[in-house]
Amino acid sequence: MSDSYPLPKDWQHPLDPPPDYKRLRQEAPVCPVRMWDGKTPWLVSRYQDVLAVLSDPRLVLDSTLPGFPHISPSSSARQGRPLPFFLRPDAEYRVQRAMLVQEFLPRRMELLRPSIQRTVDAALDAMLAGPRPVDLMGAFALPVALQVICDLLGVPHAGAERLHVLSRTIGSRASSREEATQALVALDDFFLELVEANLREPTDTLIGRVVAEQVATGRLSAPDAASMFHSLFYAGHGPPAYMFGLGTLALLLDPGQLEKFREMEDPAAITAAVQELLRFINVSHLARQRVATVDVTIGGQLIRAGEGILAQPDSANRDETVFSDPDRLDLHREVHRHFAFGHGIHLCTGRALSLIEFEVVFKTLFQRIPTLRLAVPPEEVRFKKDENLLGVHELPVTWEPASLYSPR
Repeated sequence: MSDSYPLPKDWQHPLDPPPDYKRLRQEAPVCPVRMWDGKTPWLVSRYQDVLAVLSDPRLVLDSTLPGFPHISPSSSARQGRPLPFFLRPDAEYRVQRAMLVQEFLPRRMELLRPSIQRTVDAALDAMLAGPRPVDLMGAFALPVALQVICDLLGVPHAGAERLHVLSRTIGSRASSREEATQALVALDDFFLELVEANLREPTDTLIGRVVAEQVATGRLSAPDAASMFHSLFYAGHGPPAYMFGLGTLALLLDPGQLEKFREMEDPAAITAAVQELLRFINVSHLARQRVATVDVTIGGQLIRAGEGILAQPDSANRDETVFSDPDRLDLHREVHRHFAFGHGIHLCTGRALSLIEFEVVFKTLFQRIPTLRLAVPPEEVRFKKDENLLGVHELPVTWEPASLYSPR
């Protein structure tokens, strides 16, 4: 067994998946890899096989099972804590997910578009009034992502950046189990206090409504609710913020595609362009973890009951048998289903909200700052190399002030 997981990236081409995935898709599409803890789950790299794994109800996302492939010590730290709903046995997961479905309906999320637009415009106003160059991540991407999810959930804005730091501790493969556990406890305690505050005085927020409908009626315990809201905050701000940065970087590095994007007015074309960015860049670049509950065959390989599986989304999204010229960003590509939001029963709960955020952010950013450019050579952009999310530490940018457009 030659491959250790995660496979090494070529940091000269940071937006691309590890180059070995192309070899594995052709030579060993379902193969064992060695994890940090010595476990040897099966790595699945081809599109059709990833689709099969994520579609099969016999392959479960249940971190309580012994064969579950924890990607890092921080991942295993969740054991012994109230688990997020998406890491629970399927029966429990379905019950808790059903408590959230109405909150994330696409038509309900679409009603948030005007407020998201105001948030984006206000953040750009503040950034444009400051000095140049500026770090797009700190001045724009992270504040926008935090405000959107805090407004939706009902999390006070004060202290949100501390919650972000705790989230990144959990999401770092460099964090020890002890460090991750301390961060988990702090986040769970914070959200438990919010649950208790909403039991005393309900608010017209997602947390307030779920607490009133599920916790106050005894359908959901307060600790389970706190874990649910913690996971929504975690997934609802980090990946969007990192995607704001990486999507901007990808467009700045491809002037031809950026010009095509700037010319787009049709909302459907903008949505399709965002979908292509999501195919091309996998912020959640590590595998979708599963455990086989029975013997199954994936890609011609027998996988025994109890064995772990790593379904690799960034490899699948660059599969040359599915996507023509897959390593090229093509905003006019006819979009196939990609795996940026997962698939099957674990398809991302907040995908409709995320798509609206990406559409508003990218269109507004390049519309209002048509001369936006990197303020450093591309090779000087520092990537976060030990996180479960792909992102940059900073994204220094600048622009020509005379070219600025005011918001409509």
